[in-house]
Amino acid sequence: MSDYNFEDPSRQSAKGIIVIFGVTTYKVIRGLFIAFVALFLKYVRSDKAPDLSNPILILSVIGLIALFLTIAILKYLNFKFFVKDNYFFLRKGIFNKEEISVSKEKIQNVYIKQNVIQQLINVVTVSIESAGDDKTEIEIMALSRDKAQALKENLLSGFKSRNFDESADSVLTVYYRASLKKLLLEGISENHFKSFVLILAFIISIYNDVKEFVNQLNLTSKFGKWLQLDSESVVGLLLLNVTIVLVLLILSFILSFVRMLIQNFNLTVIRKPNGLEISKGLLNKINLSLSDSRIQNTTASTNRVKRALGLYKLSFTQAMSNKKQQLKLNVVGLNKLQINELVEQFYPNIENQIIKNKPNKYLKHRMLWIGLFVIIIINIGLYFSPTKLLLINIPLIAYVIVNAVITYNKAYYHIDDEYIVIGYGMLIETHTSYLEIKKTQGVTLKQTIFQKRKGVASVIIYSASKPITIPHVELDTANAIKNYLLYKVEYENEDWM
Repeated sequence: MSDYNFEDPSRQSAKGIIVIFGVTTYKVIRGLFIAFVALFLKYVRSDKAPDLSNPILILSVIGLIALFLTIAILKYLNFKFFVKDNYFFLRKGIFNKEEISVSKEKIQNVYIKQNVIQQLINVVTVSIESAGDDKTEIEIMALSRDKAQALKENLLSGFKSRNFDESADSVLTVYYRASLKKLLLEGISENHFKSFVLILAFIISIYNDVKEFVNQLNLTSKFGKWLQLDSESVVGLLLLNVTIVLVLLILSFILSFVRMLIQNFNLTVIRKPNGLEISKGLLNKINLSLSDSRIQNTTASTNRVKRALGLYKLSFTQAMSNKKQQLKLNVVGLNKLQINELVEQFYPNIENQIIKNKPNKYLKHRMLWIGLFVIIIINIGLYFSPTKLLLINIPLIAYVIVNAVITYNKAYYHIDDEYIVIGYGMLIETHTSYLEIKKTQGVTLKQTIFQKRKGVASVIIYSASKPITIPHVELDTANAIKNYLLYKVEYENEDWM
């Protein structure tokens, strides 16, 4: 029994004034960041420092602080929430009053989050996600952790479970906790190409600005050749200078590891009678619950390096369109046994039932043709280059052939009375997606002019979150799959939530 009565309207903690003030100030600073940088460069070029004792500047800063503080206080006073008749109600607004109501049955998840400011003053944010919303619908920015947890349990109390024994022991135990070693290995085995491209794009985007800034400060004359900036492009420098490429690769490793550590610090998974509870994060801590009735798709992923290290990731999607929130619904650093146990928990007996049906070999041929087209484009660029550079075609052709064969070998699909399972991947990564048939929202066939010539089509299966695809199967088989899934959804009429 909760110590809190949520039927009576209540406000946030008074500390919420500090949080609202901090968030408002941060948003203004972020929005005016470019203006601040431009102002800074203006003073650098003029060799003049801003007059911080100017009364107008001082009064302007004081006025802005007073304005933000007044807004924070008014938002706090006009913000009330309560739970009644199986609905959550929220009233807010300073001049334009607004009342939001959400049925508990439509709530997909309740997040408990804590940023740096909230960690300092010991409060948390409660974010409530409902199906179909394009952003977080409700945020209560300052509650004590006990009250936030009680509210979360109240809102999620209506979740139903089919796959779990409600009579099981209700004592909650930690099922999995990611160690720093696991997170280090996850960071090392990440796809560093994305980080490399991100860093490279950033350097290219600021190259001219940095060059101009350095010239303004006359640093080139002070440090000579070490900071000499010429007109040669950054791309050319990277191609010619192996040292720079190695440094960028090292930075890519560091960026991947830091991102992995910040997002998944102290990652803890608790198995509950109706699902999982996940806690993680360093600068922004989050706590969320996953119920089997709210999960739409589940995907188990790994790559060649991770698999050698015994690492797998389990990702979940729910019926919400906030992509940033979807990224938080994953558990990294699991081993194969844990992956099997968790998949079995949400999809009972699935592993023993899987029959791997293969797509048409058109998939392999398509990958070969795409790779060949890319090689032709590369060779057009190498036409006027030294003949020795054409030797790069040897590893490129080998990669295209091996990648096409492995992509086809990894591809399969399985459909039975309850589940859809799709396996896919390329040379490096491997994925397996699971979906309950009752959560299918729609099915369409996709057939390009090339597929039509080969008599194949792709089946796209839509759930309330993201679609999954069975690629390049014979047209008769594709139609049979479509008709079967539509029959199951239409005539069995099971609730997808």
